[in-house]
Amino acid sequence: MKKVVIAGGTGFIGSYLAIRFLQLGYNVVIISRQPGHTSWRPKHLIKALEDSDLVINLAGKSINCRHTKKNRQILIESRTNSTTWIGNAIKACENPPKLWINASASGVYQPSKFHAMTEERADFASDFVADLVLHWESIFLGFNLPETRQVALRTSVVLGRDKGALKQLAFLCRGGLGGKLGDGKQMFSWIHIEDYFRIVLFLLENPSIQGICNCTSPNPVMNEKLMKTLRKTLRIPFGIPTPRFAAIIGAAIIGTEPELLLNSSYLLPKILLDNGYEFLFPKIEETLSDLLN
Repeated sequence: MKKVVIAGGTGFIGSYLAIRFLQLGYNVVIISRQPGHTSWRPKHLIKALEDSDLVINLAGKSINCRHTKKNRQILIESRTNSTTWIGNAIKACENPPKLWINASASGVYQPSKFHAMTEERADFASDFVADLVLHWESIFLGFNLPETRQVALRTSVVLGRDKGALKQLAFLCRGGLGGKLGDGKQMFSWIHIEDYFRIVLFLLENPSIQGICNCTSPNPVMNEKLMKTLRKTLRIPFGIPTPRFAAIIGAAIIGTEPELLLNSSYLLPKILLDNGYEFLFPKIEETLSDLLN
């Protein structure tokens, strides 16, 4: 039986991956501080990782918060500590994992409305999130693990049923606030959660892929189109636009950073496409239809 270890596996993405791997007959081990799962203690972590086919690290405080001094420290430590613990545990294994996928984020890229970012064309932002991602990736890729292939998965917004960003966007639409955000021209990069799972499988089955890899749909859309498609899918005839100043106020009210709402995220999955990955949900229309109907 193949074995998958999911660190931070009790959240939105991790719980979905666990279910899907179990459906395929994998032995799934969850690393978590929550009761009933394998702990982060070194000896428990080493035992969990022994003879595994894949470890995927999703641990870390959500970036969707106010970036206060306290939260910034938690954001950094929750990512770098878990990465360091896993890397050290792999080094201590007699039969280490074949593949280590570490979560990363599309927020590392410079916001752009006109030029798509790929793994080869990477203009980095100069803000806290970008600095965090680059530092996190440097720790991950700094491990010398001859028997374990490593992939840092720079993931855009993951869309899933009844959870995550899509749940919040649908709530706004149903409340009449489903119009464009700001000028509506900012790009929105996204990935269906089932494609996220299929990409993890694809990476497991394609040993030539290593290093940085973008995990995102090949068809990002403008915010204005996203909201229009969302209203159409939900059969809501109108949506009040949210001007930039209102978005900034709203971000403070819901406890997040306005840049997470207003920045343009325009990236493409060049490595996946070049290696032949075929998206199950390549377009926003079919994605929203699948998740909301």
